[in-house]
Amino acid sequence: MLPNILADARYALRQLRKAPGFTLVSILTLALGIGATTSIFSIINGVILRPLPYGEPDRIVRVLEIVPQYGRFSVAPANFFDWREQNTVFEHIAAYTPGSDTMIGIDGPERIPMASVSWDMFETLGVAPAMGRGFHPEEDAPNQNAVVVLSHGMWQRRFGGDPSILGRSLTVSGTPMTVIGVMPAGFFFPSRESEFWRPIGLASAGATRGGHYLGVIARLEPGVSREQADAEMKTIAQRLAVQYPKNSRDESAEVIGMQELIVGPVRPMLLTLMAAVAVVILIACANVANLLLVRASVREKEMAIRTALGAGRARLVVQMLIESLVLASASGLLGILLAWASIAPIQSLGVDSIPRVLDISLDRTVLGFALLLSMATGLLFGLAPAWHAGRGSVGATLKEGGRTSASFGGRWMRNGLLVAEVALSLVLLVGASLLLRSFAKVSGVDPGFQSEGVLAFRVALPETSYPDGPKQISFFDGLLERLRNAPGIQSAALTQTVPMRGSYTLSFTIRGRAPGQPGTDPSANYRIVSPEYFRALSIAVIRGRAITEYDRETSMKVAVVDDAFARKFFPGKEAIGQGIDIGNGTDGFYEIVGVVGEVRHGDLETAGDPTMYVPFKQDVFSSVWVLAKTSGEAGRYAEVVRQTVREIDPALPAYSVMPLDEIVDGTVAQRRFSMLLLLLFALLALFLAAVGLYGVVSYTVSQRTQEIGVRMAIGAQRGDVLRMVLGDGMKLAAIGVVIGAGAALALAGYIASLLFGVTPLDPASYLVTAGVLLAVAAIACYVPARRAMSVDPLLALRQE
Repeated sequence: MLPNILADARYALRQLRKAPGFTLVSILTLALGIGATTSIFSIINGVILRPLPYGEPDRIVRVLEIVPQYGRFSVAPANFFDWREQNTVFEHIAAYTPGSDTMIGIDGPERIPMASVSWDMFETLGVAPAMGRGFHPEEDAPNQNAVVVLSHGMWQRRFGGDPSILGRSLTVSGTPMTVIGVMPAGFFFPSRESEFWRPIGLASAGATRGGHYLGVIARLEPGVSREQADAEMKTIAQRLAVQYPKNSRDESAEVIGMQELIVGPVRPMLLTLMAAVAVVILIACANVANLLLVRASVREKEMAIRTALGAGRARLVVQMLIESLVLASASGLLGILLAWASIAPIQSLGVDSIPRVLDISLDRTVLGFALLLSMATGLLFGLAPAWHAGRGSVGATLKEGGRTSASFGGRWMRNGLLVAEVALSLVLLVGASLLLRSFAKVSGVDPGFQSEGVLAFRVALPETSYPDGPKQISFFDGLLERLRNAPGIQSAALTQTVPMRGSYTLSFTIRGRAPGQPGTDPSANYRIVSPEYFRALSIAVIRGRAITEYDRETSMKVAVVDDAFARKFFPGKEAIGQGIDIGNGTDGFYEIVGVVGEVRHGDLETAGDPTMYVPFKQDVFSSVWVLAKTSGEAGRYAEVVRQTVREIDPALPAYSVMPLDEIVDGTVAQRRFSMLLLLLFALLALFLAAVGLYGVVSYTVSQRTQEIGVRMAIGAQRGDVLRMVLGDGMKLAAIGVVIGAGAALALAGYIASLLFGVTPLDPASYLVTAGVLLAVAAIACYVPARRAMSVDPLLALRQE
């Protein structure tokens, strides 16, 4: 058996070398399909299938609070301590808050991403430090948490992998910290950017139950399912809601798998891309199968002679399948190279929108998939020509005197494959068109502010140097004044969170209205802003006034609300002059003095939440975003703002410096990622379908040369021949378009969740893509049709 297979493989290589054009086209066609499919599978493997880099990651879960006004929410510290004490389903339960701290480097102060974590975070994740140790319980207490654990990357980059790093003192935001450990390479939490960890330093005594800001993860006890843990946590939450009705009324809890929470939002998009690339590989297989069918027709006499010499049908079928597998193997190797080359562009395109995108690689799983895919495609596209090779009549073929003829079965099979290619191409084109139109709709949404020419950056004041509000206000006043006087900067303002970076939601009560039940107070997005905020972002003042320099810590508390706030909470009334208590009875009422336009704070696809703005001097934040409205390209002023901050305090960095345009653009990054990839696959499918149509029509013309010569000899004009050949090809394309449109309509609902402002049955998408596909088909048919027009009747009849 093995000698026969090796002999057939050598024979297949000789045959492929004799037809270099056919071999090259087949390998390139199939390699494109295999490469695209392997690329998308590498994304799915890295993002969805590969376990998180923790010990027994299937036992790690996130625990979230469910708050009536907000849905899934962060956890209040007091609730966390109660959960830790009362649960029986978790081996460990730990809390964390992501953030950043300032460290002094060679080039000056640098803001470094970090996370504050409870003492047993590393035990919860099941990962021990590679050097040193983790945190002790006594170090996780207020004023006792002056120790840090470094990431492997930070240890290498900032300290050159110094083995004596343990015990070294670092100054973090003005506070001395001792290095006690270094985590293993490849470990990250809660994000890949985190460079070091410090104890969170919470105390159960006096912990707040109203402020929700902790992330909580847990490790399930052996044998405990996620469903069991979820049920117990809901029971505990119900008990706390009864015990503390003022803060926890109607609140619940939810336990969800860590990996599911991370990748769940992108799973539908990635599976849609996988389905799309599966269509591409099917089109590639159909294309190569058609080429092999044509080649099998040309080789009919060869097969007949081999049969006459004793080769059985099975022997011929095996021979053809081995040729297909040889082609598939070569295509697979080239496809793997294409997939490898695509990884860096995919990571660059998806780094801001796809979680774990940096985990994508051609590992053993992906390479094994590529190998299996190559063999499967070899069998798939080889079945049709193998079946065709073994079914011909020896006598009839030899009586043809060496001429080849297209049997009805072979012609039907080729035409059927071509129709399938066109239909599948239309399905992809419709999907790409829908996503493209959705992207255009999203990009055209008015966010409610002008981001062009605005440079955003962050400044965080350490408590050691700026312990109270007056010192913080003095710093920010000086910073804004210097920025306004800097060349090229027209205005400057600050806020605690820029638009498109999420909402900061607070509840409030309205003056003159009876308070509702605990936990049912109205809530809205909350922003502290400086006077020039609305001017810097070109947010229109609809009624009343904006915040001014006279709204200070010693003046009457005031607020500006947006139009959505006014409509929702004061329907049919004037909002100006109303009072809202944002401090839940501790700060007194803020009088509404103005109404401004609505702003989308989360993303372009979601309408903005009702928003209230208060003067930053009446609610001082130590960490803020600063917005500088520039007279030119915002990115050119990055060094200006960095230098301005250094001039005031050399120990402070300006960080996260970026044009506001980039922040807005980042909200559509995931949509752009899926749209561009699907569009690429659709164009690839269109190209393959055009090549397939060209090949079939060209072969048909070559088989009908004598017929065309006879027609022209008895009076047919060149235009008649053109219409005949073009019409035959376009009939196949039209059938494919009709079938494809029906399939696209049937499958449209599956991408509904990826669309915005466009329905899955959008007529324009179907009509435009059908028109494009038919136009490309006409071009593909026209080239061989022109060749048919040039047939010389005398030469064609002499061949007969």
